[in-house]
Amino acid sequence: MATAFLHDDNGVPYEGGTPTNVSTNTTTNIKSGAGFLHRITVNNPGSSWTITVYDSTSGSGTKLATITPSLVGSLEYDVEFTTGLTVVTSGTTAGDITVSSV
Repeated sequence: MATAFLHDDNGVPYEGGTPTNVSTNTTTNIKSGAGFLHRITVNNPGSSWTITVYDSTSGSGTKLATITPSLVGSLEYDVEFTTGLTVVTSGTTAGDITVSSV
């Protein structure tokens, strides 16, 4: 598995994190337990695609973000989660994202 490179407050890269790719309409448990969501990179926005991010080990619970991407790009979050990190993707045509977390 590849290692993600994160950046500190000064933009200096450091090794850490695990990238997870999601490219279908599905519920994906990224991590169980506490951690840190760094970035979601939209590689392909799909069509009418929605990405919902939860502090949970399932597709419900405390919502961290709801994203309806229309462009390729990265979204910086830098937020902690306590229970787990789960991403639910749904829509007409699935896109492609990479979630970087530790």
